[in-house]
Amino acid sequence: MRASSRKWLHKYSSTLITGICILLFLVYLAFFSGADWSLFREQFLNFEKMEGRYYIFISPLLLVVKISIYSCFFATFIGLCLAVLRSYKIKFFDVTITAYVILFRSIPAMVLVVLVYFALPFVGLNLPSTNSVIMSLSLLFGAYTTEIFRSGINSVEKLQIEASKSLGMNSIQAMYHVILPQAMRVVIPPLTTVLIDVLKTTSIAYVVGVPELIARARQMEGVIGSVTPLIFVSVLYFLIILPVVILSSRLEKRSRKWSNS
Repeated sequence: MRASSRKWLHKYSSTLITGICILLFLVYLAFFSGADWSLFREQFLNFEKMEGRYYIFISPLLLVVKISIYSCFFATFIGLCLAVLRSYKIKFFDVTITAYVILFRSIPAMVLVVLVYFALPFVGLNLPSTNSVIMSLSLLFGAYTTEIFRSGINSVEKLQIEASKSLGMNSIQAMYHVILPQAMRVVIPPLTTVLIDVLKTTSIAYVVGVPELIARARQMEGVIGSVTPLIFVSVLYFLIILPVVILSSRLEKRSRKWSNS
């Protein structure tokens, strides 16, 4: 009995500690924070004031999905191409791609969006606000996907690459038929995590005037005098991201099975 109880405590100790911390935090909020919780429902869950206005969020929701799809596609494409180029160990490509990765991983997303939208017109490149956001997110997360694909390519054993060459394959054929299929098993979990980050980062589009969900919620917040629209938008983002999170966890489990097989 003691051994089993110790195993149970060891297994669920982190969960218990987390639960206790959450409970203490809720107690603090309820009794010691000084907040007026009688106003909570009126300010945060006052959906009656939003009746007849939900249609306003349809167009921004479709716009967020559009930005997410294009940004995810281009970020994945950029990362895959640059990682493949870097794997050939040509000094010019290696230095250039490394500089790109370091630069764009160091720039905050909001700063990059503002730079692309407001700075490029000074050199004659005027992009619509939506295209500016897509370009910014593609370049930003392309730097992350480059490193993800590079780690996946490097995880393939050199013996398999040498074996493919001994069968008469050139470098391109070996990359397509041997390296990338195995690398994809490694990169799927971290790649889906990055794509989830892309979905969440689309919310910064409002800073350049894109009429997306946050912008519409802020407008309605001023009209009805409540932050309920922001709560509603948070739920929408949750519903968009939840399937991707579930897919990511399943792909991660499957990739572990592939690795063990």
